[in-house]
Amino acid sequence: MGGEIRKKIIAWDVAPGKSFFDEIFRVSRNQIIWGGNYFELPPTRCFLIWRKLTISEKFSMAMAEYAWTSFNLNAKVYEHAPQDPTGRRFHPTEKPLDLYMWVISNYAKPGDKILDPMAGSGNCLRACRLTGHDYVGFEIDPEYYEKANARLEEEKAQMNIFDYLKEDT
Repeated sequence: MGGEIRKKIIAWDVAPGKSFFDEIFRVSRNQIIWGGNYFELPPTRCFLIWRKLTISEKFSMAMAEYAWTSFNLNAKVYEHAPQDPTGRRFHPTEKPLDLYMWVISNYAKPGDKILDPMAGSGNCLRACRLTGHDYVGFEIDPEYYEKANARLEEEKAQMNIFDYLKEDT
């Protein structure tokens, strides 16, 4: 599996150009961009840092990931293991559902619509659903799209409190 994922990363791991980010800024009020430290983005004081609890200094995987934000707030650190407790991880840069739940709970307002232009594993969209936020997601890789969509459909098949509340209105 490691070799397969590495080959796939080489095929799609190309940084988006300035026009991509210009469009993101045009269509959205606020932004949180994972891997933002790799892109040419305006200065920010509010980086989000995901410290991966189970990654040692000797392991080749990064011990933390950064998200650039447009928020005029202080930097924050969230600590969580990168492993999926269900063992269903399929995307090489997959973020835990709990991380997205934390981000949305702390940075999205009720009524916000979340745009994820690099939906990957679909976990951001799952967190949107669980927190009652509308969402739109895109994924360029057909295999990841299919797997993320199946994961999201599985999530939708389970009733949650927001579904119940919407039915009464």
